[in-house]
Amino acid sequence: MAFVLPKDGEIFVDQVLQRCRNLISSGIWDLLIPVRLDTWMKNFASDTERYFGACVLDGLIYRSEGQTVALMEQVFQRMLPDLLRRCPVPGGPSASWLELLRSPIVGPDPLVRVVPVIRWDDPPAKSGPALARLYRRRLLLNQEWMIWPWLIDHSRAVGIKCFLFIDDFLGTGEQFCDFARYFKLSASLRDCYAVYAPLVAHKTGVAEAEKCVPGLRIVAAEVIDDSYSLFSDESPWFGDGVNSSRVARAFYEELLARAQFPIKREALRGYGKLSLAYAFSHATPDNCLPIIWSEGRDWKPLLER
Repeated sequence: MAFVLPKDGEIFVDQVLQRCRNLISSGIWDLLIPVRLDTWMKNFASDTERYFGACVLDGLIYRSEGQTVALMEQVFQRMLPDLLRRCPVPGGPSASWLELLRSPIVGPDPLVRVVPVIRWDDPPAKSGPALARLYRRRLLLNQEWMIWPWLIDHSRAVGIKCFLFIDDFLGTGEQFCDFARYFKLSASLRDCYAVYAPLVAHKTGVAEAEKCVPGLRIVAAEVIDDSYSLFSDESPWFGDGVNSSRVARAFYEELLARAQFPIKREALRGYGKLSLAYAFSHATPDNCLPIIWSEGRDWKPLLER
């Protein structure tokens, strides 16, 4: 069975594109511009391909800076307090971690350190430092209480026992586990109260992170699952009564063959084959479909990686 343009498919394309333009003009899709949207749609050569592209846009979740900050606030004002109420820090700080981490250096030490999930050899464009700056600038966290992960052992030596790891997106959990092994977190965090707080977490990644760092507590503002995958049977994105997620995936693979993206084969449906369409204004997770963020032969991306 082939992927086809359904009845009123062209009307659907027009409606989705108009909605996208409205999201751009209203500032909700804050770093996108109409010409980039139009350029991306030109990647699709036929009416059927344009319909497929519109379905991807229909499923795209894009978090503006303001929405990202709202997720950060959700972590600090709801998820962390709930966790600390259920699992208090033994003999440690009992006040709001948000207020503690806003405290000036001239006051008492909050005894908590914020650690961005980034490795020593990660490139400067990695999203970890950008997220740390956003926390400092928008949530007013004192940068004196934010440390690089290679300083965890030093912090422990001066009496710090609480660590909050910040991240924007937890996908398969593979990258976090690489990070954890790189810094030997299982040993470094022994007898510590450690919390990993990605803004968005896939259930697959949560299970992996819990396994690779025993005792790690994980909270996220938003938890997603396989229903967010564009090609999952649980997904609604190709439920038009004519096509199916399986047929859409086969059609997508035909598009990939034409675009020839310069990425590993196992990442052609996003790393871990999660097939997501989820992005932040500051970064696009590599668990997302590369037709959204990668440049191929005769293919222009919609979003920056």
